[in-house]
Amino acid sequence: MAAAFGPPSRSSKANATSSYRLLSTDRSKKSTAITKTKTVEDVIDPVEQRINQINMHLLSGKAPRHVIPAEPTLVFQRFLFLGGLKSLNDKDYLTRLNITHIISVVWIQPRAACITSTMKHLFIKADDCTSFDMSPYFEQTCQFIDEARQAGGRVLVHCACGVSRSSTICCAYLIRHHSMSVEEALIHLRSRRHIIRPNAAFLRQLIQYSELIDTYKRRIDEN
Repeated sequence: MAAAFGPPSRSSKANATSSYRLLSTDRSKKSTAITKTKTVEDVIDPVEQRINQINMHLLSGKAPRHVIPAEPTLVFQRFLFLGGLKSLNDKDYLTRLNITHIISVVWIQPRAACITSTMKHLFIKADDCTSFDMSPYFEQTCQFIDEARQAGGRVLVHCACGVSRSSTICCAYLIRHHSMSVEEALIHLRSRRHIIRPNAAFLRQLIQYSELIDTYKRRIDEN
């Protein structure tokens, strides 16, 4: 008997529609999965990657606990010192070191009695937390340090422990006035004072500062 051909039944239409929806949904899920994968790969922040590399390869080593850095520590040439609040405890020692300029990068300003009247003092009210932006002070502190150098003076940059805030300022100076990359500045400082470790936010700010300086130099060269 010949097969009868005619319009599809309602149940056939329903099954076909259901199958199409399932197929479309499956394709949509696969497409979304691929898009998500690509999106995750595309949105990886290169600065964040660089920070991770710095923390992993440059700042991860643990120094022996018994190795205590000098307070303050001479970290660059013969004029730049880095330290913690302990560095201010002995004014006579600072005088013997011929310290002429002091940058205090702390939340509470040091007592005036800690600093002799012959020393130039710059106080930066700064907190060691990832929400604090240190970058607005980079140019001011770099200029302060370089003016001391040009005048034949010696500078002490200190925070509470000589680990994060003060090392960030010293890094900014080496980047700004001695053409170092962030990594080169950190390697140099860490070779002199092994406990330095700017927090992640400060590292990001230093990287952005370095990129800003590089962009400015390129524009000058192009003109």
